[in-house]
Amino acid sequence: MGLFRRNTSPEPLDLNAPVDDEAARRAAAYVNAGKVRKASRVCDKTDNPRATAFAAFRYIDCEDVD
Repeated sequence: MGLFRRNTSPEPLDLNAPVDDEAARRAAAYVNAGKVRKASRVCDKTDNPRATAFAAFRYIDCEDVD
């Protein structure tokens, strides 16, 4: 599904459905390790894959760029 890629779909993000925070944290850990496909698979197994992937961005490490 490519949840960690830019989405140009007009489909809105459903923020009313529950988000699995534990899955979001696991997905973020995979993204931090460079394993984006595994992160997508973790999110795909949840009831709300897009919102879970969106929530994962809170836990993804970012480097400051000057």
